Amino acid sequence: MKTKTANKILFLTTILSIGIQFFMAFIGIRHTTPLLLGGQLPILLVPIISVLFLKIDIVEELRLKDIKVRTIVFAFLVILCAYPTISLLNMISMFFVDNAVAGTALNLYQNGYFFSMLVMAFLPAIGEEFLMRGVMYHSYRKKSPILAWILTSVIFGLFHMNFNQMPYAIFLGLIMVAMLEASDSLAAPMFVHFFMNGIATTAGYFSASTLQAQVESGYNAESIVGTGAGAMEMLLQMAILAALTLPLVILVIGATFKINGRKFSEAFRKKEADQKDETHVWDIWLLLSIVIMMILTVINTLA
Repeated sequence: MKTKTANKILFLTTILSIGIQFFMAFIGIRHTTPLLLGGQLPILLVPIISVLFLKIDIVEELRLKDIKVRTIVFAFLVILCAYPTISLLNMISMFFVDNAVAGTALNLYQNGYFFSMLVMAFLPAIGEEFLMRGVMYHSYRKKSPILAWILTSVIFGLFHMNFNQMPYAIFLGLIMVAMLEASDSLAAPMFVHFFMNGIATTAGYFSASTLQAQVESGYNAESIVGTGAGAMEMLLQMAILAALTLPLVILVIGATFKINGRKFSEAFRKKEADQKDETHVWDIWLLLSIVIMMILTVINTLA
């Protein structure tokens, strides 16, 4: 797949996801569940339909292959080890903006645990990974594997369209590309994504009363860790825990490379078939997508 085609798919997905939600709100549909589903369905369907229409080999080009059970276990372990860093990034962002997920999650929890897991964990894990680590990463990879790794992670952060989720989404994007290359399968980042959202959904669902109280108090960093010396002490503890567990993330990813018989240096090497690829990653479609995401990020922050 050419990068221009991938960028068009990103643009179409972004426009439809935002457009459907705006249209639903315009005609009076303002409940969280239909709005969330309306925004997620294009993310799930547009990339898949586009790939099928273009007759792209999902197994060979996007590497949607079977993975070992041990790789699934490592996908769970890498999220457990990454969670302190994710929590730290989330908390730091909440000193500047309120939590962007809590209110939406509380409304969704009213539909039950399994429906919440479907909407918040399963659908994003399939749709967002197929788009980001499937379509986008593999098209950019032909130009430069390292550029593709970094750029798709940043786009993934922007794709959430709020300053709260953006920092840890970028961090997660880097991990999920590494797990993709470590396993040689798009299924690995799908499992990582599912475990990440699933843990957050499960924790939130079974502590909904506490979450409700935090949301009513603003659900920002000050309402959780306080201010002054107490807040600094809490942040220092979180930072120390993140520093201690971050090397474990690297070790788990390294172990995933090993059990799949792959090497980091070889996995991020440009393929011979792509050596003469003169296509450009940056074009009007990618720039428009990024501008739209940034505008919506600002709007969502100020709303």
